[in-house]
Amino acid sequence: MYSHSLASLSLFALVVQNTSLVILLKISFREDAVPYAPTTVVFTVEFMKLAVCCTVVSFRSVKDLKASVIQIRGQWMLFLPSMLYVIQNNLLFFGAQRLSPIVYVVCTQTKILTTAIMSRVVLGTRHSYAQLVALLLLIVGIVVVQEQGNTDGSSPLHEDSINKSSLGISAVLLASLTSGTAGVILEKIYKSTTNRETLSFEHTVWTRNVQLSIISIPFAILGIYFTDHAKIRGNIFQGYDLVVLGVVFLQAAGGIIIALVLKFADNMMKCIAISVSICCCAFYSVSTGELSVTPSLILGVLLVNTAVSIYSLNPVKHKMTESILDTETQKSLETPIRNL
Repeated sequence: MYSHSLASLSLFALVVQNTSLVILLKISFREDAVPYAPTTVVFTVEFMKLAVCCTVVSFRSVKDLKASVIQIRGQWMLFLPSMLYVIQNNLLFFGAQRLSPIVYVVCTQTKILTTAIMSRVVLGTRHSYAQLVALLLLIVGIVVVQEQGNTDGSSPLHEDSINKSSLGISAVLLASLTSGTAGVILEKIYKSTTNRETLSFEHTVWTRNVQLSIISIPFAILGIYFTDHAKIRGNIFQGYDLVVLGVVFLQAAGGIIIALVLKFADNMMKCIAISVSICCCAFYSVSTGELSVTPSLILGVLLVNTAVSIYSLNPVKHKMTESILDTETQKSLETPIRNL
């Protein structure tokens, strides 16, 4: 009973977090708001994640915290995914500013496709026929929804609206590529390290994120310097109102909520939560007049939700690990707390 309550609570939190984040991202770029620099939000979120993860690890074992920091020197491959995650987060802000919430959240699901491709190339993942069908449905659904977004441009200058939407979609697709690439590289690094048995202690999702955040923060600072240095004028928190603070909080909380969902619920329930979130974003886009209800919009949302469910509920196998890693090892390779 207690476990069931935690599962329901974590799923509800995932729906609220995912939906609220997309909507607040859109609202944060409203015309009457003081402009803020998205690169500073990426930095702030990474700093918050580092603080939270360090606190959790310290509470469990100060020795593990020290060991995780010291081991960064010998894991140079972590720099690539850390940099890719920073690029991904900045691209997502760029896309959210130019897309309606439903088009944005649907396009972010392309991370399933990019992860599948990179997983096949890097890890030798074998996908089932059901998963291949799911990927095809996903592509069709995303194309249908984004075409609906182009034809329902709310701007009086329709051509400018289409160009703006195209830039946003391109940014989100590129973000999905960096996300999928970074995730697969991390998986390969962690599994290879575990197989060589070179670790002096057992890593957890918290110690892994301490390492990733420490490496990501310098890249986030470089992003601020090269992109928004002139805009912030010495005040990185310029334009931070309650909406932007909400975005920061929801971004930082997202990975923790996902970890709770994976612990107390299952993939089916996670799929339902994501589907509900997509439908909520669709309702918001329709209610604000950004999109109108059409058969193509409904079809596109249904296709994406179906694809996410089919793909997630069919397990994959990695050639390099299927006979090597036991259950406890797989748990130690839990996906790091990153934005989804």
